[in-house]
Order: sequence, then C-alpha cells, then structure tokens
Amino acid sequence: MTDGLTTRVTGARSGAGSSELTGLHNRRLQAVIALIVMLMISPYEYTFTVFEKPIAKAWHAALPQVALTFTIYVVVAGLFMIPSGRWSDRWQPRWFTTAAGVVTGAGWLLSAQANSTWELWLAYGFGALGPGYIYANCVNNALKWFPEARKRGFTVGFIDMGFGAGSALFIPFLAAMVDHGENGFRQAFTVMGIAMLVVIVIAAQFLRYPPKGWLPAGYDPAQDSLGRTRSDNRDYTPGQMLRTWQCYVSWGGLTLITGAGLMVTAHIAEMSTTTAGLGAAVGVAAATYSRIPNGVMRWLGGAFSDRIGRELSMFLCFTLMGLMLLAMTATHNGPLFVVETLVSMGCWGPLFSLYPALVGDYWGRANSGVNYGIVYTGKAAGGVYAGYLAAFLFGVSGSWNLDFYIAAGSAVLAGLSALVLRRPGARTG
Repeated sequence: MTDGLTTRVTGARSGAGSSELTGLHNRRLQAVIALIVMLMISPYEYTFTVFEKPIAKAWHAALPQVALTFTIYVVVAGLFMIPSGRWSDRWQPRWFTTAAGVVTGAGWLLSAQANSTWELWLAYGFGALGPGYIYANCVNNALKWFPEARKRGFTVGFIDMGFGAGSALFIPFLAAMVDHGENGFRQAFTVMGIAMLVVIVIAAQFLRYPPKGWLPAGYDPAQDSLGRTRSDNRDYTPGQMLRTWQCYVSWGGLTLITGAGLMVTAHIAEMSTTTAGLGAAVGVAAATYSRIPNGVMRWLGGAFSDRIGRELSMFLCFTLMGLMLLAMTATHNGPLFVVETLVSMGCWGPLFSLYPALVGDYWGRANSGVNYGIVYTGKAAGGVYAGYLAAFLFGVSGSWNLDFYIAAGSAVLAGLSALVLRRPGARTG
C-alpha cells in the first residue's frame, strides 16, 4: 500500500546502508510530524484529572465511577496497540492516522454529550481507539526511520515527548473552561475534541514510512546501543518473542511502572485537596507543571539510555520515582508537593522511550510495532489499578497514602526487574 508519492533517493538503495531520502521522506521531518500528532492525543490521558471531580459533582456520582472512565481508556488504548502495531508494520500510516484522528476527536465530542457515567464510559472508550493506533504508529515511526541503536532512544523519546509534555499546553486552558459553570466540562470536551480532530487529520496527510528495504547510511544491524557486536541480530516474530523470558519480565516491569505513574496522573488534582494544608490550586499546578519534565525526560532519558544502556536507565529512573512517591506521603507543603510531583513524573516519563527502544534492541525492527504492542498491553493492566481501584482504595481508607505506598513499591520493583534483563541469546557471566 503506497501513497503515490514519488521518492527521490540519492546513493545506494535497499540494503546498501547509504540511502538519503528527501521531501516528505526526510526522516527528521517525519519525527517532527509524529511529535505533533502525539501532542494532540495527550489530553486523553493527561488532562482527565481536571474533569474527574467536576463530572462527579455534576452527576452526583461516586468518584470511583468517574475514575473508571480513565481505566477504560487505558485498557482500550493499551490492548488496541496489538492490532495497531501489526497494521503499522504492514501499511503506510496516512489513511489509518486520518481515521484515527476522526475517532479521537469524536470520542471527546461524544463525551461532551454524555449525561451519565455509562455514556461517558462508552464515548471515552470509543475515542481511546484513536490514541491506541496513533501511539503505536508514532513509536513505530521512530523505530523504522531510526533503526540505529545509538539513535533509537533519542528519537523515540523526542516523539513521545509530545505525548508527555504536550498536555501542559492544554491543562490550564481546559481547567479554566471546566471551572466555568456546571457544564464547563462539556465545553472543554467540545473545543478540544474539534481541535484534536482537525490537527491530527491534517498532520496525517504528511506521515510516511521509509520505502521497503531502506537503510540509513552507515547502519550496522549487528551493533547495539553501547557499540557492542550482537551475536543475535535477527528480527523476531511475535510468536518467537513470546518464547523468550525477557518478554515477560519486560511486560511485568512495564505493568508495575505504568500503574504507579498513571495513579498519579489520574488523581493528582484530587490528591491535593485531600492532603492536609493543600488545595485545588496546588493540584492544578502539579498536574500542569509535572507534564513538562514528564515529556522532556522521555527525550533526555531515551538519549541517556543510548549511552549507558536501557536496563541501567530504567533502574535509576524507576527507583528514584519510588523514593519520591514515598516522600510525597509525608508532605504538607504546597510548593514542595509540586516539586516532588515534578521529580516523580520526570522519572516516570522515560519508560515510554526506554521500553520501545528495548524492544527494538532485543527483538529487532521488522515486527517492532506489534512486538511493542504486546509489551505495551502491560499498561492496560496497570491502568486497572491506576483508575478505578486507586479511587476505590481512597474511598475505603479516606486517604491517598495507601495508593502512594502501592505505587512506590511498584516503581521500585520495576526498577529492580530491569537489572535482570539482557538481550535474548546474550551470554551470562
């Protein structure tokens, strides 16, 4: 399936490792377009915290019922990564991303018309199909255009920065609309839904994958990110990947760390109002400003992992996040609470560049979309805790401390699990 675009290629073609593509097939341009698309789907995940309490109040609904919306989004988007990854491995992204942009915007437009929690679940869950495909496609964009191990983490992190940090542009704007009367959340859903639909559909017309067989100049498939020659540089099929123990350790680590961070993402605004001495303004500040290090550290963490390795990077980031979450349970000072949120979410963000890069390192490039989609389903499992169960535990205990303890322990375990990982077929000792 092609887009009918004539591609000008200078130098050797397929397999020669010296191709230079121009026009829309410039790989740096493609990374920027993917970043823009990722930015526009970020409100689904990173702004829901400002909708949660106003919706519960408007509909006289229990907080866990509304929080279940977030869980549904995470589960649907996470599981949809598997077929989305397969499609993005097989076909060009233009028309699939166009359709995904329509679904993404429609999800929020339908959410604006919802009058009950079950209607919101259906609308938000339907809309989640759009981000599910787009996320898979944009991560695959990086893995296909930048197959070099020493550029993989940097590029995945750059593109994913749009998803992590992009919402910082939208949170103050959406929070102001949500606070504007009982139906403010409907206006916010409507305006943002239209913006997502229009921008994504336009950007999708410029997305391309490299021609089949293309390789960048100087590419050496046998070299890993640390410059070591790999004994096994084959491309694993999904079935072959599932027969390696590294797949399950990676899935478990991603489940633990995403559950920890999504718990904070979903409820940080509400947490501030139930922590002694803090108010709603602290929650909005924490939600807004934490998105910046969350996104930027995806880029920097990915680039750093190109130098020291994915596994050590995971251990350092995830364990530090766990320690910071523990500190937040004893914090009753607003500015300090915001700073701790910034640090913890900054340590959390790199997971979204480290795990895709790890999948490329361990199991190859050819099936990177579906292979990462399989590992990424761990986010769906983590989301079950982060949304509904976390809110339920708060309702039972009357405090977010138990959730913080669970999240902190999960983050530390995820960091420790990374230390046992090694490439399939790598010698030990």
